[in-house]
Amino acid sequence: MGYLIHAEFGRVAFIADDLPVIRPLNHTVIDGDIFVYTHHDSAFARTVRAQPGLPVSYQCDEIQAHGHIGWSVLVTGTATDVSDDPRPFQVGRPIQSWIDRPHDTVIAIRPRHVTGLRLTIAH
Repeated sequence: MGYLIHAEFGRVAFIADDLPVIRPLNHTVIDGDIFVYTHHDSAFARTVRAQPGLPVSYQCDEIQAHGHIGWSVLVTGTATDVSDDPRPFQVGRPIQSWIDRPHDTVIAIRPRHVTGLRLTIAH
């Protein structure tokens, strides 16, 4: 999880309307939970509200294109709308979004399994 703390965004994967969906999201990590910020009308927010405890995967990576070195982390767990929880706003770092929409919904991903890999130069 250490790599996730320093990353700006990742991708969440979930099932909505019987189809797999993957969306990029800004996040912060607090007390081992991943908090993602989204709009209340997003497909992710709507699906989580309809199915509290929604099974999800969250993937984050940083890979240098020319050097082929970096890391990748995959978290599987459950997602719940925690927009009323003050922790993400009190403790979390400011979230800078590249999307010009207000982030008015906070979803917590509680990890169950965390896997990852580091890509290094072969010797």
